[in-house]
Amino acid sequence: MREDGGSVETCVVHDERPQARRRLRLLVDSVAGPDAVAVARDVDDLMAHLAATPGAIAVLGLAETEPTGLAAVRRVLAESPATGVLVAGSAGAHAPAQQAVAEGAAGFLRWDAPRAMIRTLVRSTAATAAGEDLVPRPAAPADGPMVGARSDGLHDVVVDLQAQRRLELSVREVQVLIGVSRGLTNADIGRRLYLSDHTVKSHTGHLFRKLGASDRAQAVSHAWRLGLFVPAPARCAPRR
Repeated sequence: MREDGGSVETCVVHDERPQARRRLRLLVDSVAGPDAVAVARDVDDLMAHLAATPGAIAVLGLAETEPTGLAAVRRVLAESPATGVLVAGSAGAHAPAQQAVAEGAAGFLRWDAPRAMIRTLVRSTAATAAGEDLVPRPAAPADGPMVGARSDGLHDVVVDLQAQRRLELSVREVQVLIGVSRGLTNADIGRRLYLSDHTVKSHTGHLFRKLGASDRAQAVSHAWRLGLFVPAPARCAPRR
C-alpha cells in the first residue's frame, strides 16, 4: 500500500549484486510498500515475474562499470516492451544510466534522491509506462476536440497500456509520440531522451507506419482515436 492508502503496480527489483539487491528492495519498499515489491534472483527469474504480473514495473540496479545491469535492461525492453523500466544506482552510475534511458528505460533512481522524487517517478511509470519526463498533456487531437475534454484542459491524461500493446508500440516510441503531441521538435525530444535526431526520426517513421499516419499531426490524431491517450479515469470521472 502507498502512504496515502492507495495501491501501486507491483515493482519487480533485480540486481546481480546481493547487497545492492537488498538496498534496491529497501529503496522501493519505502515508496511502494513491501506488499508491492517482488525480488528477482536473476534475469530469468525477473522475466518470469514480469510475465506473471502484467503491468509490473522492472526496477533494475546498475553498477558504475559492470555491464550486467544494462544487459538486463536490454532483455526486458526486447522481450517485454510494454513494461516500464526504471534503473537505479549511485551518482557514479550516471553513464550506464544515461545509456539505459537512451535505449528505453523510463528513468534513473539515484540512491540519494529525495524520497518524494523517487515516489513520483515510480508512480508515474506505473501510470503511463512512459516515465515522468514526457507525460502526455491534455490537448485536443489535430482534427477535432477530444470527447469529454474540459474547456480548461486540466484533466489528467495517461497512456493506455492495452492500446500500446495492441499497436505494438515500444516505450521509447510512446515517449517520442508524446513529445510530438506536445509540439516538441526532433532536437527537443532527442535532448530529453538522450537520442540523436536521426534516431528520433527513425522512431517517428515507425510511429507513422504503426499508426497509419502520414505526418506528425495525423499521428497524434490517430493515437487519440485509437485509444492510446485517454483521460485518467480515477480523476476525470467525478463521483455521483
